[in-house]
Amino acid sequence: MHVEAILHRPINQFAYSYNEETIHLQLQTKKDDIDKVVLIYGDPYHMEDGHWQYNKKEMIFSGTDSYYDYWHIAVKPAYKRLRYGFQCEAANQESVIITERGNFKTMTDDIGNFFCFPYLHEVDIFQAPDWVKDTVWYQIFPERFANGDASLNPEGTLPWGKC
Repeated sequence: MHVEAILHRPINQFAYSYNEETIHLQLQTKKDDIDKVVLIYGDPYHMEDGHWQYNKKEMIFSGTDSYYDYWHIAVKPAYKRLRYGFQCEAANQESVIITERGNFKTMTDDIGNFFCFPYLHEVDIFQAPDWVKDTVWYQIFPERFANGDASLNPEGTLPWGKC
């Protein structure tokens, strides 16, 4: 397992408010290196006998590119706040827990190590303006600023740069 290739940032496309009750999280791993990712998550203030009470939920393999695999999950925290980490498992039974402050072979009791989503606030949720819903969009591709096929030119077309 290449732990150094595992990436999560608690901002941008890796952690964001989807709607008023849902947080989307994403993890990036080396291509074909991890077989399963489980999200470890819970309210940072839910303790019993001095131990953090957390849940586990398997993440969805959401895609791949030339170098990386991507994992995604939607979580609905009970109190609009969240502490979380990732348990990554490889086919050779190797397992590691990824947190903001390091990697662990077994679960740690110190929740300060885990990633933090402090509060799911309405102002952080993307809202498209109302006018977008009724807009017609055009994308114009001017032949990539070069003539790709001269046989398509209308009569009288000047060579590039002769205008």
